[in-house]
Amino acid sequence: MPPMSAPRPTSGGRAAGIIGLLVALGICGVSISRAAVAGGLLGTGGKLTVSDCHSGGGGRGGMRHCYGTFHPAGSDGSAGPSGDPRARVNTREAEPGDTLPVRKGSGGYVVTGMGSAWSHLAFAFLGLLIGSAALPVTASGVLPRRGTPGQDLFTAVHGTRLAWFAKRLAHTSVAGTALSAYLAWLL
Repeated sequence: MPPMSAPRPTSGGRAAGIIGLLVALGICGVSISRAAVAGGLLGTGGKLTVSDCHSGGGGRGGMRHCYGTFHPAGSDGSAGPSGDPRARVNTREAEPGDTLPVRKGSGGYVVTGMGSAWSHLAFAFLGLLIGSAALPVTASGVLPRRGTPGQDLFTAVHGTRLAWFAKRLAHTSVAGTALSAYLAWLL
């Protein structure tokens, strides 16, 4: 067996790592923002009167896109200047004619409740998991390739503080995703 050469950094490896970090940052930012809206920390509370729902894919029990009129808390229920007749929310439970408690955030409407908040936090932890994989690639510039024996994400940074941090971040992300998904299902 020929001796393995040390992995070499490439500009493509660094670029892939930076793209991975940006994707992770975007997923975390959007998910945490939506979790804060769903949990009642941000946004405008109100009710959405559902007028129409369409399947969002995902098969049986999948997410549905429901459309209707948003009425901010404290309004009289008319679609006056403070109402939004084109509001859309993603949910599994709604049917036309239902009234849902929602909050309007900067990214649209979110069904309120702790179950919804925990499901958004699960996606934030998935973003951290992507970041834990992109961190060593960005720092080392080495992009693991198929067919290259003995080369994984942590080979180029083995024994460094970055490797220690990335592994702990990955473990925390997996545990956080599992716990958040369980709490979203439970609540």
